[in-house]
Amino acid sequence: MSFLSRKTKSKTTVAAWQRPGLFLLSGIGLLLLGLLAGVYLFFPAATLKQRVIQEVETRTGASLQIEQLSLYPPLSLDARGITLDLKGLPQPLLIQGLSLSPQWSTLLTGNPGLQLQGHLMNGTITAGVLKSGAINAVAAGLHFDLPLQKPLPLTINGTLDDATVAGSTRLDQGTVTSMTLQLSEVSIHGLELLGADSRGIVLGEISLETEGLGRAMKVKTLSARGGDFIVNGDGTLFIGRTAATSRIKLALQVRPGANLDPSIASLLELAGQADGEGVHHLQLTGTLAKPLLKSGG
Repeated sequence: MSFLSRKTKSKTTVAAWQRPGLFLLSGIGLLLLGLLAGVYLFFPAATLKQRVIQEVETRTGASLQIEQLSLYPPLSLDARGITLDLKGLPQPLLIQGLSLSPQWSTLLTGNPGLQLQGHLMNGTITAGVLKSGAINAVAAGLHFDLPLQKPLPLTINGTLDDATVAGSTRLDQGTVTSMTLQLSEVSIHGLELLGADSRGIVLGEISLETEGLGRAMKVKTLSARGGDFIVNGDGTLFIGRTAATSRIKLALQVRPGANLDPSIASLLELAGQADGEGVHHLQLTGTLAKPLLKSGG
């Protein structure tokens, strides 16, 4: 009887401790739910949208428009209908949707980060950015149709099938940066003034791999296959703040394809004579805004 009495008393004591604990946890849970509901119901979207636009325009000199800004659980900030017009871009960048959320695993560290996902150019960009500036980004399925060097009415179009970038947003000296690009169905149009047909120049599939420190990059491989040319190359790239301050120096080996337009082939001969194997050795130098193609390489 004594044993049963002690056992019953122990259960009664545990139950007595459990009831206030459950009430306390329930109260905290309801309080948190209430706070979150208040945040979502009374989130100052219009005020925050204007603040974001002001900060971006002040820091970058860009023109920014956002049609809609919303907050979704758990703490995901979504923007719709974004137009970014930045000096140096060939045309305004249209972003259908952009989502920002915390990287939860980093919140309790000294280097918290954000997760970003954007929908643009019929493709997606996903990136993780830390407070230190470290960034890892992946892009896929971006369709582009962009103007080239003025005053010629040239455009380049194609698809960025896959891109990976690892480095730092600040590009500080000594920061390791790497980038790989895979493009397909790339072509250049607007060469009718030079006597070329409306088909333009088909570049086909292009691969690029670079790595470097800070703004100084080494182009390890550059190749083009499946188009009017077979191209291989390597060289260096300095990333400036604009295309006009970014410099490039590439050594290219270009072999014309059998179906190359004769007018384009004659222009290639002007740039440099082919060797005994039919390969033109060329150099692409200058800035990204005004590249210069010449013989040698």
